Amino acid sequence: MGKTTNDAVTARETARKRLLALNADRAARDARIEAAAAKVITTAGKLTDATAAAVAARVEARTGFEAALTRIDATRAAAVSKAEPAVAAGLVELTAEKLSPADVAALTDLPVAEVKRLLKSAPAASSAPATAAAVLPVAVDGVPADAAALAG
Repeated sequence: MGKTTNDAVTARETARKRLLALNADRAARDARIEAAAAKVITTAGKLTDATAAAVAARVEARTGFEAALTRIDATRAAAVSKAEPAVAAGLVELTAEKLSPADVAALTDLPVAEVKRLLKSAPAASSAPATAAAVLPVAVDGVPADAAALAG
């Protein structure tokens, strides 16, 4: 019986040592897992912050881009609205010389449809050919031509 008791005590002691070693390995493993997880969480947080900053920068850039396009479109629209009447007046002068819209288009490198559109938008032409003075307002004694005409 003494040998069996001695073998059982030795076996328990061996099991206890192995369990302590296993627990030590588990603790070390748990510490490694915890450190690796913390590193991933920290890095993922930086990634999230970088992504959010990139999205904000994109939104800001897109807003600036859209604003620039709006300004460009407004500038173009203003330039077109100022230039079209003068172009239309010139087209009226050409058609007053008995040129067809197709001939005017060939002469000016404008599409025929554009020539026709501009001629429709032109003020009614008199029978006399338009002159530069009739197209451009002239100031008389510092008074704009429109005001001079109204003062009569």
